[in-house]
Amino acid sequence: MKIEKIDKNFNLRGTVEDGERIRYTLPHPAFALYGVFYDEKEGRFARMNLDVADSVSEGVGTLSRHTTGGRLRFATDSSVFQLTVAYDFLWLMSHMPLTGSSGFSLFEETEEGEIFIKNLAPISSDAHGFTAEIPLKGGVMRNYILYFPLYNDVKEITIALDKNAQVKAGKKYRDELPILYYGSSITQGGCASRPDHAYQSLIAKRNNIDYINLGFSGSAKGEDVMVDYLASINCGLFVCDYDHNAPTAEHLRNTHYRLYKRYREKRQNTPILFLTRPDIAGDVEGEERHKIVFDTYKKAKKEGDKNVYFLSGKSFYGKKNRWDFAVDGCHPTDFGFVKMADKIYKKMISIDEKYRG
Repeated sequence: MKIEKIDKNFNLRGTVEDGERIRYTLPHPAFALYGVFYDEKEGRFARMNLDVADSVSEGVGTLSRHTTGGRLRFATDSSVFQLTVAYDFLWLMSHMPLTGSSGFSLFEETEEGEIFIKNLAPISSDAHGFTAEIPLKGGVMRNYILYFPLYNDVKEITIALDKNAQVKAGKKYRDELPILYYGSSITQGGCASRPDHAYQSLIAKRNNIDYINLGFSGSAKGEDVMVDYLASINCGLFVCDYDHNAPTAEHLRNTHYRLYKRYREKRQNTPILFLTRPDIAGDVEGEERHKIVFDTYKKAKKEGDKNVYFLSGKSFYGKKNRWDFAVDGCHPTDFGFVKMADKIYKKMISIDEKYRG
């Protein structure tokens, strides 16, 4: 038996000396991975159990193999950072730049906050992978965080650093249970120009609390098997935002309260924050859907649940020039995500002061 089978800290898969550099293939114990895991069976990074995802729907099955919410934290004194990425397909979209859909963002983490270094992203001809390299300050140990793509699968990641550079796990998240998000393409991060501009990342930058992004474009429909999976995750707060993907208001009415009850049966004490879509006025059923979500909240409160909360999407952008905050009338711009993060972060603090940064 190999020791790696017993102690994963001995698993130095893909550590290769290459001239003046050392290449590390992830996952690797020197790097701390959050929000995603490496599925050995499929040989790719994923956000949730893939067997469960495939049983929910084709959409959830496909999108669970996208890496939104994935982050890598590490520390190094290297003067260079090279990233090599392999994937099955390059997700090209007319309304979202490759820097957000398929790119990575690297930041230095300092006591004053995160300092942007650079995007590392493919170009449209990089059908199955790319390599990008940038200089670092080097010389002393510095903390870094790498944000993963919002809309692309990732099969392999190799990081090359200076041959004699030190590398170890970087800053840690606070000792709190992660925040769990479930919802639509907006939850997944469409259409941010960088992966760190999804509203969950913006909130984590403020309070340094880990999170799990289970947003699925067009595919968050409150299925029972999905709810059971959500309830299996030990989280500090469950943010439920699948209003957008219910095919009709009737579907939302038939599933929303049922989702709440099914989740609450398994997670009796976890706070639940219900959100509604930010573009209510852009849909003929917008107000009806808003009322359905609010009715779930009211009914739960009436039944004695003191751990449910509600935040209206009407509040996200305000009334003035609200259409300037969305790319296509639906998916937020970067500024739209900042506006959303402001409101959701403030609501979280009202739920519990521990969410304040």
